[in-house]
Amino acid sequence: MAFTGKIAEVPIGLDGLTGTKNMAKVGPTHLIVAENVTYEAGTLGKEGGSSKYNSSAITSAPTVLGGHDWHPTASQQRLIVVTSNGKMLRDTGDGSFGTTLKTGLTVSSITPVFVGGGAEVAANNRKLFCYTGSNQVQVLSGDGTTTSDLATPPSDWGSIFPTFGLIHENRHWGGGNSNDPHRLYFTAPGNHEVFTGSDTGSISVYSGEGERITGAVSFKGVMVVWKYPSGIYIIDTSNADEANWSVDKHSSKIGGVSPLGHTPIDDDVMFIDQGGSLHLVSAIGEFANIGSRNLSDVADLTPLIRDEINLGELQRTQCTYYIAKREVHFTLSSSGTAYDRRLVVDLNRIDLPRFRLSTKDTNRSIWLRQDSNGVDRPMTGDASGFAWYLDQASRAKDGAGYNGKFQTPHLDFGWLDPSLGTKNKNGKFIELVVEPKGNWDLSVDVLWDDVTIDTLSFNMGVAGSSLGSFVLNTDKLAGGNLVNKRKRMVGSGRRLSLVGRNSGNGQDFSVSKFYCGFTEGSDRG
Repeated sequence: MAFTGKIAEVPIGLDGLTGTKNMAKVGPTHLIVAENVTYEAGTLGKEGGSSKYNSSAITSAPTVLGGHDWHPTASQQRLIVVTSNGKMLRDTGDGSFGTTLKTGLTVSSITPVFVGGGAEVAANNRKLFCYTGSNQVQVLSGDGTTTSDLATPPSDWGSIFPTFGLIHENRHWGGGNSNDPHRLYFTAPGNHEVFTGSDTGSISVYSGEGERITGAVSFKGVMVVWKYPSGIYIIDTSNADEANWSVDKHSSKIGGVSPLGHTPIDDDVMFIDQGGSLHLVSAIGEFANIGSRNLSDVADLTPLIRDEINLGELQRTQCTYYIAKREVHFTLSSSGTAYDRRLVVDLNRIDLPRFRLSTKDTNRSIWLRQDSNGVDRPMTGDASGFAWYLDQASRAKDGAGYNGKFQTPHLDFGWLDPSLGTKNKNGKFIELVVEPKGNWDLSVDVLWDDVTIDTLSFNMGVAGSSLGSFVLNTDKLAGGNLVNKRKRMVGSGRRLSLVGRNSGNGQDFSVSKFYCGFTEGSDRG
């Protein structure tokens, strides 16, 4: 017999995570929970797993404060890390971190900033500079086995040290030292180690505004500079005469919070401000007229950030752009645990950034490392002496499962017919459209008016169900790229929400949409 009720189609996660508290204005294409999921390939699935880079913890199991994928030559690849026991270590690929580049660093609460430079002329080594804010800038020349203090720093860095650096217009720049926190220092183009003498100098950036410069990035021929708690400035160094360089204010309301709280993306720069909101620095006509817009407002993320994120830890936020997946990853701390969140911004939709939260990893630091195919993949450093590969094909973390979870808004189906918003709905069935992933289940909790009424199990294999639970005219024994999985639903209420989850080792899911079958009940008005 044909179904005579109403059927509502709900695309799963089409618009990503929202943090709004007002469920009445949340559409069916949003999610109110998006934990350890991904939007890639046009469906909602579980994000990739994590595996250890080093099989044994670094000696003394320190926190990995920062890491860098270092290529001293075109044929060499090293992993450089700074740890909480004051060491800078080098690994050549076996995970032993067998070379100690530096000991005795002061590292309390620092965010290491690595800057690749050198090779000013063909005969010069590539050089890696490491800023810590508590020590003189460290210099690693080529594939060396020790670092040295920056040989010729500005006089201001004699005992109070900078917190960040960058290469801009082939000059090495640094700043963030507390004895002159509004000043940027630069080398001559021909030597990235020498900050004094001919063709070197410094620029004061609106010294009467803000507390300090927190970071800067070279972008489209100019330098974008952030201050805490507010202030964004543009330095134009395009003129050959340094006397004609200019510093212009872009914003006095928005600022930066962390030396690594920004990253260039495809044709823009994304950054996090002191309140945890995300922004883009965008070109409008001439680049001299830069515009800034709040990405967090797109999904009304502010309530979620305020409730779940420790804003006091934002100064240690690090971020990176995973260009292969067009995702920006920000490391954050929840209100209860340090470094246990990544806020991920998916940029695959041109019209809309989509957000999700990752909770399965400890993310004290994050960086990119080139894989054997030449693709830069994200890595994190934890609080126990390990570096981790992220986005692994296996849906496991070091051989153990993790929870992938999503929740739809509390839907009254008013988008089908406004009158349905005031009526009870009697549940009849839920049908998922999925890409088969394996012979395991996706559990779906059915909530009517915020009360869990039932939990349905949908097998994620090619077969709709394992033998013994096959239902004629409901499950498929085999299928193509997409299959439909239908289960009877009970309960009734004005608003329906579905919570999907699985957590087994290697278990994945890929949900395209669902259909909800129901009949109309009474108007409870």
